[in-house]
Amino acid sequence: MARPKHIIEYVFMRILVWILVLLPYPLALGLGCAVAWLAHRVFRFRVREGRRRLREVFGARFSKREIRRIAWLSWRNFVFSCVEMARAPGVTPEWMRAHVIYHESINRILEQKELGRGGVIAAFHMGSWELLKDVCLMYGIRMFTVAANQKNPLTNKFILRLRAESGFEVLLRDRFVLKGMISRLRDGRFLAMLPDLRQRTEGVAVRFLGKTANVPGGMGLLARQTGVPIYPALIWREGWTRHGYRVMDVIRPDPSLDKQADTLRMTQRVFDLFDAYIREHPEQWFWFNKRWILDPLEPGDRAGGDERAQPAQTAT
Repeated sequence: MARPKHIIEYVFMRILVWILVLLPYPLALGLGCAVAWLAHRVFRFRVREGRRRLREVFGARFSKREIRRIAWLSWRNFVFSCVEMARAPGVTPEWMRAHVIYHESINRILEQKELGRGGVIAAFHMGSWELLKDVCLMYGIRMFTVAANQKNPLTNKFILRLRAESGFEVLLRDRFVLKGMISRLRDGRFLAMLPDLRQRTEGVAVRFLGKTANVPGGMGLLARQTGVPIYPALIWREGWTRHGYRVMDVIRPDPSLDKQADTLRMTQRVFDLFDAYIREHPEQWFWFNKRWILDPLEPGDRAGGDERAQPAQTAT
């Protein structure tokens, strides 16, 4: 049942989305920039955490001024991506051609689609990550993802509807979700995953940004179980209104390896590819997630059960 707080949040979100859809794209981003500035510069929302994480990863590579700049751009890009998510149901092929730079690497996914087979599209919280699904949907790639219900039932329902109106199927995480994911992959659909969050219980240990990260193993396990490849996909922002993307080298299951070794190999390869890009373009990645990927397992987490078969996270 919705509480008064939930109703207020929902009404505020609906008004904000209405304004963002009504405004021309550059003006909507301008409003988003103002909101980002207030949150970052005035209210200082998670600023200390973001800058600390940058120093943790890069050490003395960047000056204090550069750290502040990277943190600001990362936060601003996150708010911009929220603006674009709100406007997603109204995205047209003409808009996509005007703002998203075509790259032939999309053919790697299209070749699999033409064979009637599915795959796992692994993206990180980079650039406007929600826009990556619109790139795929524009080419007729049938996509789905998995999400957990949010605490506010009203905003949860609204966000799910926004995604559904874009042609993006969302499966709610429950005890039947794994079966639904496997059947869709075998039916030729593509699962979108965001694996760059810390797994709360023991998952797969990978090297990432110079440390060991505990991440979900569902991405590799699903690829292994269904025999579909993983497509690591980058998307980044150029200026305010332009976006570039690349579908990187395809990662395929290796039947000659045992399941655990193969899952680790595929997961590590995905993280290696993104590691290299983040080191070169740190402002494109979101450094403010509450579930910071490099945080160690907390006391008692190992007793929480083996969740290596759980799907990677698909929402912030």
